[in-house]
Amino acid sequence: MAFFGKPDAPASSPSPSPHSPSPPPERVPTPSAPTPSGAATSFSPSTASTVIGSKVRLVGDVSGDEDVLINGRVEGKIRVDRKVVVSHGAEVEGDVQAKSVIIGGRVHGQVLASERAELLPSGRVQGNVHAPRIVMAEGAQIQGRVVMPNDAAAKPLSGSRSEEAPKRPLAPPKSEDAVRPPASPGSGG
Repeated sequence: MAFFGKPDAPASSPSPSPHSPSPPPERVPTPSAPTPSGAATSFSPSTASTVIGSKVRLVGDVSGDEDVLINGRVEGKIRVDRKVVVSHGAEVEGDVQAKSVIIGGRVHGQVLASERAELLPSGRVQGNVHAPRIVMAEGAQIQGRVVMPNDAAAKPLSGSRSEEAPKRPLAPPKSEDAVRPPASPGSGG
């Protein structure tokens, strides 16, 4: 006898009952593109904490402390303390700031990565890319500046250290000795 829809003994072939929920659909991981070192970028919906689906349009800012996988469209700033992946076919209208940024879709804004930025072959950025390490696959496009700060430039200067730094003029001082007409080919001196 079944009690609350549960069978008394396990059946040889399970058949879904009309009252039981159907199993969740299987997620197909997004294909990972090979990096120049030959290793694959391993980031799929199963490892992402937050997934914005391919049929989702999000208007507003996104911020948090977990990995974000964007398969749809985001219209707003993204500021995450971990990794952001803009997959192939996804689009972001706004700045993206994270520890690591991987772009396979389109970003219309600034990209600021504190550790690493990677552009896959299908990646497109209209804006500046700031990161200490940048990996750009053949076929990726950037319409903007690429800024790779070194360690000294990335660290803010303390008040006492900036005062001790020598001040250099922006242009060398002009003097009459510094400006000489070019020597004519026939002159001996």
